[in-house]
Amino acid sequence: MSYRPHEPIDSVKQSTVRKTRRLSAAFTFASLALADCIQSVDSETNVPPVPVAEPVAESATPESSPTEQHDGDGQSKHRHYEGIGFAIPNSWQELSGQQMVDSKYIIPTEHGEMEMTLTSMGGGIDANLNRWVGQVGRDAGEEPSWSTVDVAGIDSRKVDVRGSFNSTVGSNPGAKEDWRLIGIAVPLPRDFFVKLVGPREAVVEFQDELDAFLKTAHLDH
Repeated sequence: MSYRPHEPIDSVKQSTVRKTRRLSAAFTFASLALADCIQSVDSETNVPPVPVAEPVAESATPESSPTEQHDGDGQSKHRHYEGIGFAIPNSWQELSGQQMVDSKYIIPTEHGEMEMTLTSMGGGIDANLNRWVGQVGRDAGEEPSWSTVDVAGIDSRKVDVRGSFNSTVGSNPGAKEDWRLIGIAVPLPRDFFVKLVGPREAVVEFQDELDAFLKTAHLDH
């Protein structure tokens, strides 16, 4: 930078500093003004996004075993158990809230109520059927009858025993004389059991209906 000879060097320096400060202040002012403009534009154009509701998860339906559907004849409903299914007559009265069994039904007759239980369980076929036999107090010489019956194309074990049974059926539970128990075990990956108990005469007259019920069985593949 040139300077006149008669000016002191300190005066030149001071003048230069003042000019530099003025330029710096002007630059700072311009920067602040530009920032305000940018912020103003952003505030006008930056529209908050419209909140989108999160999808609501469908309520879980607990797996129920068994499951059922109504048959076309209107006289029964088809019920699926573990590996097997049956057509359940609408005249059978289902008892809800049962434990240890999949389904329990009361079957009314003119000779009194019968009880039908349907369930899959472990423990072995012989052990369970023999346990049922032990629930019946038999007269001397009255032995259980063992046979084989076809259920859904499978040879299934059947026991028929008569005597006194400690019933839980209806509103009058307790020991019942001259009753009959029929137990059927279907060998499956998890064995399935059908148990019918009731007054002896009622079970005798129910035999054809029991056979028809067993013929509705089919395996789930």
